[in-house]
Amino acid sequence: MPKLKLAHVERNQIQIEEAALRVFTRQGYHGTSVREIAEAAGVSLGNLYNYYANKEELFVRLVKRYEARMASLQRKVLTPLVEDVDKAGLRKLARAVREIVYNNPDYWRLMYIDVVEFGNRHFAHGFRDLARNIASVTGKVPRLRTRKRSKIDPSFAFSAIYLQLFTYYLVERLFGGKQHLGLPEEQAIAQLIEIYAVGVEGGGKEGMEESK
Repeated sequence: MPKLKLAHVERNQIQIEEAALRVFTRQGYHGTSVREIAEAAGVSLGNLYNYYANKEELFVRLVKRYEARMASLQRKVLTPLVEDVDKAGLRKLARAVREIVYNNPDYWRLMYIDVVEFGNRHFAHGFRDLARNIASVTGKVPRLRTRKRSKIDPSFAFSAIYLQLFTYYLVERLFGGKQHLGLPEEQAIAQLIEIYAVGVEGGGKEGMEESK
């Protein structure tokens, strides 16, 4: 197939999948018809079926496209932040996670549609081994300053912190839970970072060693 034709196909698929995302996040998967997606995309029903055999195939392709986009974003944003998990690093991580959550609300809505309507069939693999997935995305293993003989696993610790920050911003952004921890965002994040830092650093430098 000529390159121009391939580029044209790619543009059409992006157009259809972005329209599908808009309709799915308003109406849900089962509440949306293929005809409604075609109308939202500005293509004929027959043309849409040239690219996707049915609505579920379209949904799966949409999920894969946005997962690839999210993995690229996470790689770009998280990779510089993995190696040094101190207070300054955690503040940078919090800002990065906020950016990921707030700039991609429809991706998370799509995930919840999958949870409710498919039993998380298409997104579950991303959560089955979060620590390994983050290590795979960034290509790095976190370094922590911990108490001597500490049994804290660096990848586990970083993933737990990432997940807590992710959950905090998701509740704030999608669930309308403003100040759900009882503090303004800046203070709440500062408190969370203090908790993580005290837990990781043990309250001081004495008796500390780098966990590699």
